[in-house]
Amino acid sequence: MMEDLKVVVFRVGAEEYAINIQDVVSIEKLQPLTAIPKSPEHVSGMINIRDVVTPVIDLRIALGQSKHDDQEMNRIILIRIDDKPVGLVVDAATDVIDIPEETIQLPKLIGAELPTSLKGVSKLAERLLIILDIQSLLKDTNGFELLKDLQVEVA
Repeated sequence: MMEDLKVVVFRVGAEEYAINIQDVVSIEKLQPLTAIPKSPEHVSGMINIRDVVTPVIDLRIALGQSKHDDQEMNRIILIRIDDKPVGLVVDAATDVIDIPEETIQLPKLIGAELPTSLKGVSKLAERLLIILDIQSLLKDTNGFELLKDLQVEVA
């Protein structure tokens, strides 16, 4: 019997992404950030969450989209990478759902190699969820570049 994958679904631009709920510590409202001098553009700054100073990455910028002003719905998804906290700014955190394993496909990429951070794509009703291995994505600095140019063809 196949097991369902429990994920947190979030939106960045028009795309919906999913990450394993086991990687998620909490989901927070966006708070004012302290800038980190000379950091990459996608590093928004630092934030103090429950007395832990946490670097924050803006996934919109990291995935090649423009920053947008409507921050009311924005959320910070707090995760741990090698036991260190990292915050991810997303446009909205929308659901916690179970994805049936049989709905997950590895996409065929047009003219590119599949990034290791891409676990698969799941088509649920009218939704197409891009399932990320967030640990791999954040450890592989190239991961963002590969995902920016991603063209997915689902069978």
